[in-house]
Amino acid sequence: MVRVLLADPLAHGEDFCAALAAGVPDLATWCWPDEPVNGSYDVLAAWQLPDAFPPLPDSLALVFCFGAGADHLLADPRIPSHVPIVRLIDGGQAAELADYVCHAAFAFLLDDQKYRIDQARGVWAPVFARRRTRAEARVAVLGLGPIGMTAATALAAAGFRVHAWSRTPRQVKGIETFSGLERLGDCVDGADVLVNLLPLAPETAGILAAPLFARLAPGAYLVSLGRGKHLDEAALREALDMGQIGCAFIDAFAEEPLPSTHWMWSHPRIRLTPHIGGLPTPEGAARSLAAAIDALQQGAPLPGLVRTAAPTPS
Repeated sequence: MVRVLLADPLAHGEDFCAALAAGVPDLATWCWPDEPVNGSYDVLAAWQLPDAFPPLPDSLALVFCFGAGADHLLADPRIPSHVPIVRLIDGGQAAELADYVCHAAFAFLLDDQKYRIDQARGVWAPVFARRRTRAEARVAVLGLGPIGMTAATALAAAGFRVHAWSRTPRQVKGIETFSGLERLGDCVDGADVLVNLLPLAPETAGILAAPLFARLAPGAYLVSLGRGKHLDEAALREALDMGQIGCAFIDAFAEEPLPSTHWMWSHPRIRLTPHIGGLPTPEGAARSLAAAIDALQQGAPLPGLVRTAAPTPS
């Protein structure tokens, strides 16, 4: 029997637990703060560990990240290095994020932010210039993992011209791809919409900064769905005030919840959402965790592996 401790609020729902039980018949689960009487379990599912979380047991064989970004867990010294970490792979979550990205791309076509500002000011100022078509608008997507791939292909299917960048080479039918830091500027050069779906890593921290913004088409839209530490906030503010960026859709922040005094709340060219761009779906999350448990039991490659197991200290 596999023993699983669920330490994430999204894992406590009846739909998730029922789907997980169907995927792993021989299973015992506890929802934190409940835990096994002896404190021993095999798999921990969490997005991040609470401050008051008890020491992890020696029996722990796998940590499952209840989200697409595992940086909180990767940086947590309480997780022994010999325990592998896998991340959520949820097609439903990827589809939600693709919807968010497409919404922002269509908002660009309609010059949506201008009219939102006009409405707030009570100004009737229609612009009768010819609108750009989808085929003329260029969207640059940073990140080609499962979520970035879903978003890029959805944009291309909707008729946008899509370029995509990843740290390592990827090939996607109908999309021009770039890889390596030396090609990042080529990917975003002249883009009308810049979408960030990268994981957080030392080489991607602060990647959304002035040098990248300067390569965009004037008035471009930014869609930041990765991590808050990807974004240079001071550079964004300057780019917005100069008109280099016409609107920024921001869903992830360096500090969450965003402080009520933060300048982004009141900036007229920023659209904020409280890190809800794509939420794990109960069925998709359960399938992902069940697949990880099955691979663990079979000794097969772990799906969504973000940190391999280091040798156990002797």
